[in-house]
Amino acid sequence: MQSRSYLDPAGNRSHYPQTRRQFLQRTVLAAAAVSLPSFVPASALGRNGFVAPSERIVLGGIGVGGRGTGVLNWMLPEKDVQFVAICDAKKTQREAIKRTVDNKYGNQDCKMYRDIREFLAVRPDIDAVLIATGDRWHATASVMAMRAGKDVYSEKPSSMTIAEGRAVVDAARRYGRIYQTGTQRLSEDNFTFANELRRTGRLGKIHTVRAHIAPWDAAEMRYDWLPSEPEPPKDEVDWDQWLGPCPWRPYNSAYTRGGWRGFYDFHTSCIGEWGAHTFAQCQFAIGASNTSAIEYKYVNNTKGDGMETRFANGIKMILQLEGWHGSCGVKYEGTDGWVSVADGYS
Repeated sequence: MQSRSYLDPAGNRSHYPQTRRQFLQRTVLAAAAVSLPSFVPASALGRNGFVAPSERIVLGGIGVGGRGTGVLNWMLPEKDVQFVAICDAKKTQREAIKRTVDNKYGNQDCKMYRDIREFLAVRPDIDAVLIATGDRWHATASVMAMRAGKDVYSEKPSSMTIAEGRAVVDAARRYGRIYQTGTQRLSEDNFTFANELRRTGRLGKIHTVRAHIAPWDAAEMRYDWLPSEPEPPKDEVDWDQWLGPCPWRPYNSAYTRGGWRGFYDFHTSCIGEWGAHTFAQCQFAIGASNTSAIEYKYVNNTKGDGMETRFANGIKMILQLEGWHGSCGVKYEGTDGWVSVADGYS
């Protein structure tokens, strides 16, 4: 019998008495362990309909409410998407999204965050974020997310101001991120068909386009404050987080239940509501996507109905409330004909 030395699991050299027979037995067992095949589940290899983890988009959400939940429900069934975390200033909304996600995946893995700064700082594993806050947060959250290395899908409007919009574009370029905003009608079949009629000259020379405006909001905004109410605990509603980049005002629970609409600090009015769809659609059709109208004619009503704008190429865009057979309608009028399209018809 002789003493053999070896390295224990901690890396320390130890000695123990070992016979030749024991040495050979240990050598055979070690060789057998190395030769045994390892079991790797098909899901980890991207087989049998699974997507390999390396090919999945790890997704998080920021401010996912009613509209955002609808978008999320379109994303969750995608096999190459894994939603892992929700950030929201409201506890009830954080918990609602967690329930939706956990029920989908059959686990309890969706994490919740209240503070967007913490969320972006501690989750480097997240590839992309869905942003569906109120208008006030869209641009700021998008810039913060792209700076943190995330790709972004943000609900419309993409910004509150021209300066914010430029900041979003600059951030996407500077950090090499993918940014998409909710102007999906630019690629929907019936709208694309109308654009092709215009592009191929079937309508002749376009002189007028008409854009549907959202019927439920006013163009004129409010500047007052709702009455002050006691602030809830920060974990229930983080009021500073909810306000985000907006000027401070006293807490009122109505704001957090959708009552922010119509207030100048929070909202982009009926113009911003559907302008992101119908104005963008009209401007794309007439080749004016990267510019704005140069002339606006004032109308004496709260909706902006009938406002006439003119672009540098001479084409007029008229904002129109009535006369549509669907939502988000547009109409192109040319010397040889016209086409009108809205959701669900063309």
